[in-house]
Amino acid sequence: MKSAAARRCVAVVVAMSLTVAAGSASAQTGSGELGSDYVRATASDLGSGTFPGPGVPARQPSTASLFTWTRQTGPLVCVFFTAPVPPELLAQIRTISGPTVIAQEIIGPGPSDVPPGVVSVDRSVSIPGMIVVGDLVYDVGVSPVFVVVVPRCVGPGTSLLGEPPSPAEIWQQTPLPRTRVHASPPGTAGWPGITRLTSWFWGDRVGDTTAHVSLRGFDITVVAHPIAYAWWFADGTTAIAADPGSAATPVRATFVRRGDYEVRLYVVWEGRAHLSFAGLDVADQDLGTVTLPERAPYHVAEVRALLHTTPGRR
Repeated sequence: MKSAAARRCVAVVVAMSLTVAAGSASAQTGSGELGSDYVRATASDLGSGTFPGPGVPARQPSTASLFTWTRQTGPLVCVFFTAPVPPELLAQIRTISGPTVIAQEIIGPGPSDVPPGVVSVDRSVSIPGMIVVGDLVYDVGVSPVFVVVVPRCVGPGTSLLGEPPSPAEIWQQTPLPRTRVHASPPGTAGWPGITRLTSWFWGDRVGDTTAHVSLRGFDITVVAHPIAYAWWFADGTTAIAADPGSAATPVRATFVRRGDYEVRLYVVWEGRAHLSFAGLDVADQDLGTVTLPERAPYHVAEVRALLHTTPGRR
C-alpha cells in the first residue's frame, strides 16, 4: 500500500471550451451605431440604461419636444414686383421681418422662408406688376419660457415647421467616445482568470466631448461629459468605480465558476444641448443622462489539486 509520504499534489489548470460572442467594431452592443472609436445611444440606453445594479447617478431624458408649433394666418400675401411701384401706392406695401425669439429679449432678425425682395400687401390690393408668391403666415413655437416667431411665404397645404427634437432624440443622434476594457489577469485562453482568486478590471478614461448634429432644421451643439463608470461581471455582481470621474480606477471581481464571461463597463454620460433654428439661438436644454456599455470577453479557469503517486515508490 502506498504511504502518504509517497504522494504529492500537482496543480493543474482545467479550462472549459465554452464560447461567448464578444462585441466587435461593426456589431451592436446594446447601444446604437457602433464605430471603432464612437457609439450612439438607443432608447434602451437612456437614463441608467441597461445597467442591472444600483448606484448609478442617472436622470431619465425627456421625450417631450422643447416647444410646439402653431400657425397664425392673416390678410396679407407675399409679393414681388416686376416694375417700379407708383409712389402713391407705396404706403400699401409692408416689409417682412425675419424670425425672432421672444423671451427676456428679442433676438434677430435672421433668415426665414421669405425670398429676397419679397414684401407683403393686403390680399385685396392689386398693384401693376405684382406677382403673388404665397400667403404670409407666422409659424409660432411656444414653450413655457419663450416664443419663436418665423414668418413664411407658403402655398396651400404647406406643413408646419419640423418639431424640435427631444433630449431623448438628441442623445440617439450624438456620437460619443468609446472606452476599452483592461483586466489582470487578461482573461485569455493562455492567461485566464482563476476561480476564487481576484481579477482586476479597469478602463480607458473618456473625456468631455462636443458634437454637432442636425435634426428637422435645428442645428444642435451637444456638450457631454462622463460622470460615472459602472461594471457588470455576468455572474450577477456589479461594481461602481470608486472615482466617478475615472474609468482607470481598478475594481475587483471574484468568479466562482469557470467559463467564458462577458464583462461590461458602463459609462454614464451627462449633457446639455444648445439649439439654433433659422440662424437664431433658440435655447439651452438639459439632456439628462445616457448609460453606454462597452463589452469584453473574459475567460476564467479553475485550479484543481490532483493526487499523483510516484511510480515505483510505496
